[in-house]
Order: sequence, then C-alpha cells, then structure tokens
Amino acid sequence: MKLINDLNTIWDVNFSPDGKYIVSGLQDNTIRLWDVHSGIEIKQLLGHSKDVLSAQFSSDGKMIVSSSNDKTIDLWNVESGKLLKQFKGHSSRVMRAKFSPDGKFITSCSLDDKIRIWNIETGLEWKILKEHSHHVNDIKYLPDGQTIVSCSSDNTIRLWNIESGKRIQILEGHSQAVRCVDVSQNGNTIVSGSTDCTIRIWG
Repeated sequence: MKLINDLNTIWDVNFSPDGKYIVSGLQDNTIRLWDVHSGIEIKQLLGHSKDVLSAQFSSDGKMIVSSSNDKTIDLWNVESGKLLKQFKGHSSRVMRAKFSPDGKFITSCSLDDKIRIWNIETGLEWKILKEHSHHVNDIKYLPDGQTIVSCSSDNTIRLWNIESGKRIQILEGHSQAVRCVDVSQNGNTIVSGSTDCTIRIWG
C-alpha cells in the first residue's frame, strides 16, 4: 500500500499506540494523519511555519507532539486537531520531540546544541541539558523513564539522568556525526548510526 501526499518530503513517520493510524511530518509544514487499513489521509494539523521534522503520538494516543524547523514544539489534540500548547525556547531547528513514558513531560533536541525538557501541564521549560558541543540530532527515553540518551554531531552519545539533569555517561567511538539512536526494550543496549557509515551497538 502506498500513501500519496503530493510528493512532499516526509521527515518522520510513527504509528499510533493501537497501530490503527500513522502520523507523518512533512516538508510542507503539515502534520498528516493516515488510516492504516484504508491508506486514506484523515486529518491535517496546521500550525507550523516551516518543515515538520518529527511527530509522535502520546502513549494513550490522544495527543501528538511535533517539532519543526521553525524552532517550536507543538502539542495537538488528535480528535479535534486543535493546537493545545506551543513550546518555545530553542534558537535553531528542533530535530526531535518525545513524550516521556509517563506522559508528563516532552523532551526536545535541537541544532542549538541543547536538550530541553518541558512540563506539559504548565507549558514551561523544566530543565536544559547543555553539554553537547555541536548539534543534538536525536533523543530517546530509556524504559525506566528516568534516563534519556542523546546523540550529536560532536560524534558522541550521552546518557542523562532526568531528575538531576546531569550527564551519566559518554559513549565515544564514532568518527563523525551521530545522526540517530535507539534503545532496546529492556534498556540494556543502545544502537547508534553515524555519517561515518557505521552502526554501533553499546551494552
């Protein structure tokens, strides 16, 4: 099955928790929702003024968080399609925005070299993690909900304790920018991909 969307570049796609829908972030500034079974576009979320670089459902499927080249993070109601909140603070494009496992926070990373953690209820910035020396390209939560892993164009991967805001560990080995990172379901293994043309597994 192929989902048609006028050939705009698609920067990110993710399934809803129940697997019935797909959310996509596009170069045309839109977020689009698709029905998996029919392949039909069912909704567009409009509000960003530049490319939407990431889009993710909350764990209950009721909200979507998006990040954009316009330096903002938006929080959306899936059913109504309405913008609930907008988070501003990054000074460059926001590469990724992720819900915390408990759904209380959003963590974002940016080409401004910083990671920011936002309180969803208050809409305020809670913490800034700023040890990377170059663009922060991707972030993931570990299953414990207390740790995040980030990767950067400074060639490193870093693990952070969310509560303290302190860096726990640095993983070094890539010789060029680390573009993407993921964590195994049990939280014991990290995988990273880099422009040095290697994938590395860390345990």
